[in-house]
Amino acid sequence: MPFCPKCKYEFVEGLDRCPDCDAKLVDKLPEKHEVSIKWVLLSILSSPIMAEMVKETLKNRGIQSFIKTDVLNAAFLAKGTSTAGSFAKIFVPEEDKKSAEEILKSISDIK
Repeated sequence: MPFCPKCKYEFVEGLDRCPDCDAKLVDKLPEKHEVSIKWVLLSILSSPIMAEMVKETLKNRGIQSFIKTDVLNAAFLAKGTSTAGSFAKIFVPEEDKKSAEEILKSISDIK
């Protein structure tokens, strides 16, 4: 059965192009090489808004990150800067932690 290399769909014999994206069908899809990332805590910030700003700065410097917020912010999408008890943890790949710490230090007094 032929496969579309873009859409990853399998089609019936007789087709040579994908009806969805017009890519040339192939006999076999390439092997997937999954990359495992070990995420480590960079910092605990006092608000999700601050965490979003740090995340954007890291992204602009080529460092991936993700944010995990407290229950109130996660459940109700509350994104205030002074909600009592709110926090946001920001995680980065282990191999980028030192660079991310330097970036974080350069943009704020956050430790």
